[in-house]
Amino acid sequence: MAVDGEGDAFFTGYYQPEIEASLVKNKSFPTAVYGLPPDLVSLAPSERRGPLTDLTAARRAPDGSLTPYPDRAAIEDGALERTPGVKRLAYVKDNVDLYLAQVQGSARLQLTDGRILRLAFAGKNGQPYTALARILVQRGVASPSEMTMSRLTEWIRENGIERGQAGDDLLRQNRSFVFFNASIENGSDAGPQGGSGAALTPLRSIAVDARVWPYGLLFFIDSEMPWRTGAPEPFRRVVVSQDTGSAIVGPARADIYFGAGAAPGARASEIRHHGRLFVFLPAH
Repeated sequence: MAVDGEGDAFFTGYYQPEIEASLVKNKSFPTAVYGLPPDLVSLAPSERRGPLTDLTAARRAPDGSLTPYPDRAAIEDGALERTPGVKRLAYVKDNVDLYLAQVQGSARLQLTDGRILRLAFAGKNGQPYTALARILVQRGVASPSEMTMSRLTEWIRENGIERGQAGDDLLRQNRSFVFFNASIENGSDAGPQGGSGAALTPLRSIAVDARVWPYGLLFFIDSEMPWRTGAPEPFRRVVVSQDTGSAIVGPARADIYFGAGAAPGARASEIRHHGRLFVFLPAH
């Protein structure tokens, strides 16, 4: 069946970035990648009231009270430095590299000692997600078709990522902040894990709105998009819901996993296309 009754769906692409990093903080790698804080808890629907109304997670104090978890701006300014038990998994070059890993939901960190540290999504601070690309489109920086992830990150760096500069100000408008699990990669490792816990397969795994669709469902995508080269061509494939993401909202929305590294990333960033999305459901 068509997921929205008419068959009109919107597709984007995502990938696993490869980012230089260090296990030790230094001048070249000053930005911390954080593990899941011990005082971060998910909110039940009945708890989302008052200052917690629009949040999905919060900070639980020792006395059991709940308060909003620090947003991206507060964390950049050191809010987690005073939080006991927060692990710093690694350090990357800047907030843009961290943001890229957070938006994609995973990353392969190329450590200075030659090893690979794999990051996997562990949770988020529960604050609302804001699409920074949409803000730049609204400002007239680029058209929707031109505003790829690489264009976004280039603009942020070109406009300054130090406190008070325009690039950093833009980053801070996305209050959502993602935390990770980390493990050293070995030769037998499969691909990155999605929210389902299953290894993702390029061009077969999709991220969906997990509030609407359970993991493990089969879907069929019928669209035209530049999924192999720069030219649009038919993309008609059976895919599996194995992941989710903050920007994936609604039943007629899917994010297609393209793989790891620069080449899949270039293809994924070009995908902002409409088409038809069908779900396979049991007859009874």
